[in-house]
Amino acid sequence: MSVPQLTRLRNVKVPVTELPISLEWYQRVLGFRSTREFADEAGVVRGVHGELPGLGDVLALREDPDAARGLGAFAIANFGVADRVALETWIGHLDELGVEHGSIIDTPELSILVLFNPDGQEIHLYT
Repeated sequence: MSVPQLTRLRNVKVPVTELPISLEWYQRVLGFRSTREFADEAGVVRGVHGELPGLGDVLALREDPDAARGLGAFAIANFGVADRVALETWIGHLDELGVEHGSIIDTPELSILVLFNPDGQEIHLYT
């Protein structure tokens, strides 16, 4: 029996400790634009789904403090960039915003820049 074909990635869902703090960070740092909100039974928004520039409607943030803390510094997402010059541009952007990040790591195959979201999880930018 063959495996049925997948047609696309729907979204990456990131658990966050506090949705308002993470939402502001993803908007400011990655240019996230919320397109949908998800409220709990009391009407409090506990999740959002939206767009990242260049990638489309691919990111969801869901308030789930236990899951967010459980991930620790785990790398939750890996995003591609054009080249090493783009990573250097990202460093300037992150420095301007005061966002914690590492140095560019160069390997024979690619270059990587690691940054950290408000819950301390890693986001990798790859060439």
